[in-house]
Amino acid sequence: MQPTIPPREDPEGDVQTIHLGISTCPNDTYLFHGLLQGKVETPGLRFEIELLDVQELNARLAQGEFDVAKASYHLALLRADELMALPTGSALGFGNGPLLLGRKGLDGTAPGADHRVLCPGAETTATLLYRLYYSLTDQASAEPEQVVFSEIMPALESGAADYGVCIHEGRFTYGERDLCLIEDLGAAWESDTKSPLPLGGIFARRSLSDGTIDRVCAAIQRSLAYADAHREETLISMAPHAQELEEAVIWEHVDLYVNEWTRQLGQAGMGAIRALSDRAKARGLLPVERELDVFVPIRERRLFHLVRADDALMGRTPEEVLEDYQAASLETEGFVHLSFADQLSGTLETHFADAERVLLLELNRQAVLADLRLEASRGGADFPHLYRALRPDSDVKACREVRPNTSATEGAPRWPVGERALREESSS
Repeated sequence: MQPTIPPREDPEGDVQTIHLGISTCPNDTYLFHGLLQGKVETPGLRFEIELLDVQELNARLAQGEFDVAKASYHLALLRADELMALPTGSALGFGNGPLLLGRKGLDGTAPGADHRVLCPGAETTATLLYRLYYSLTDQASAEPEQVVFSEIMPALESGAADYGVCIHEGRFTYGERDLCLIEDLGAAWESDTKSPLPLGGIFARRSLSDGTIDRVCAAIQRSLAYADAHREETLISMAPHAQELEEAVIWEHVDLYVNEWTRQLGQAGMGAIRALSDRAKARGLLPVERELDVFVPIRERRLFHLVRADDALMGRTPEEVLEDYQAASLETEGFVHLSFADQLSGTLETHFADAERVLLLELNRQAVLADLRLEASRGGADFPHLYRALRPDSDVKACREVRPNTSATEGAPRWPVGERALREESSS
């Protein structure tokens, strides 16, 4: 078992309530079976769970009603300033995308301006894909109407609609309804991008503390691990919400949508999210201001300590500086101040504004984790604190010198250190 950094505890010792929204689809009720049935521990957290249609989840998450919720990647990309994706729980992969279906007799015919087209929600990834491949500008296709996903195939069967973008179990059952497959939108995406399709994910509000989100991630991972270890038991959570599906279809759904990217997005998953974002932005379907961030669990984050190395230490090498180095805060506060990668720029600007030379120490996570605590510091944000002396010989993974950019333009970072720069440096 990996060691973890203990989260900052509530001063009152209270348990925090998390309002969680998930869909009624088998992949979600499978994933959250452990939480729904109280089978896994959730230290410091109590979950209030609602099960809803995906577009209801999108709408209520957008309105701020959930702390954490399953939602469409389309919605999260639109609201990247409010939400971040969690690394576990996504519905993402190959061969699992939405289908553009037509009523009987429309084989091979693309939607036109006079056709009635149904989609399962304005902010679903299904609607985003339809717009990417069948936009009004490019193919004079109909502007879609938005309805609950379960209404789409019945409307096509009755002739009330001409086309519909179907999701979830519709992928497995449309053939029984005598409907036409116009295009597999997921397959079109995969052919164009060579990457898995990001349909839905678990998203947390940025207003939650890092410690809280970290505990939520851990709870979801435990819930999924429990489901994998008690597969048949999960039917008690899945079946009541999939009453129209045969058991074989339920498992087919789970096996398709719960995959390696559900367990961990990884680089391929994050690359797929960027690809969807980039293509939608290029077509004017998303704002360009910012990217959707994926939360990095605290136990996986890079840890840094900054050492002021000018004045009396100016003539010494980094190795010489560290020979007899001792952080002053250990005596005054009882711990050594550390920063995560995304906190470095702020730490430098706040505490090293007048420094001419700073040593950036990257620490060995495994060597220090047992003595770390996550506690509120600058601006109320959670920072890692090391409750013992720094041991340069075993704790320091790398050391490099950093100097301020004295020619930086107004508004540009004065210190050439940040999460993006460090990520690019480590991958080069």
